Amino acid sequence: MKQLVLFILVGMVLLSSCQNSDQTNTENAGVKETGVNVTINENNEAVIVIPDENAGEKPKPIGLARDTIIPSGNDNDLTPEEKERRLELRRAKTAFNNGMQYYQEGNYPEAINAFKMVLQMDETNDKAFFNLGKIYAMQGQPELSLSYYEDAVRLNPNDSASWLGIGMIYYNRGDFENALKYYNRSIEAGPGYALAYYNRGTVAGQSKNYAESIADLTTAIRLDPNSDQAYMNRGLAYYYSKQTDKACLDWNKAAELGNPEAIKAVNLYCTDKK
Repeated sequence: MKQLVLFILVGMVLLSSCQNSDQTNTENAGVKETGVNVTINENNEAVIVIPDENAGEKPKPIGLARDTIIPSGNDNDLTPEEKERRLELRRAKTAFNNGMQYYQEGNYPEAINAFKMVLQMDETNDKAFFNLGKIYAMQGQPELSLSYYEDAVRLNPNDSASWLGIGMIYYNRGDFENALKYYNRSIEAGPGYALAYYNRGTVAGQSKNYAESIADLTTAIRLDPNSDQAYMNRGLAYYYSKQTDKACLDWNKAAELGNPEAIKAVNLYCTDKK
């Protein structure tokens, strides 16, 4: 009997990870499910990895939230207080851009310092709060990350990415109920946010709610047709729903999109073997 060990990578490109093991044995199409491990990555993406000696996913670099534009206008028309405020906002924007540059260079301590400087000059900059939450999450400091994400959504309730980040922190704690709650908030704030459906669908799949998983991952694919990971995960949900033909269609599509794990899945489970 073949054994399928699945690694589900869910998250934001976080460099920390946590692992859960589920020892429930499930008979399905000749395959024995031996466990599910959970690791967080910085893209908030769930990636199925069929392990071998070379298994592993390299985190993909992503950008942080961009800053807002300072309103244009003639400074001569402003009061001294308004001029000072505009000057502070310009300084904050410079600090923000510095933080982005440090982040892209991988200099996270200086990026943190820069975004904190932004908040000293502009305490309403929700994007600086989000970026700090993201970086602290990447560094494996969930409590600090959570506090900044919460400030971001306090200032901007439509910040889908911060709601998603909060959900990932609860997910990492094994608190699926609250994780789903915040994934739902993320979807409410951004109904077109493919990644939120993607993560919610992954949680549903891990909980063996395969119909819900398929529905959410189908929405994620509709919103982001080039998401090889979404095809990979939906294929898994189909597989454990005993819909092997549909699973293989999804895995073949993921393979066409360049997912190396999908190639493994096709070779292991979609090819007749003697």
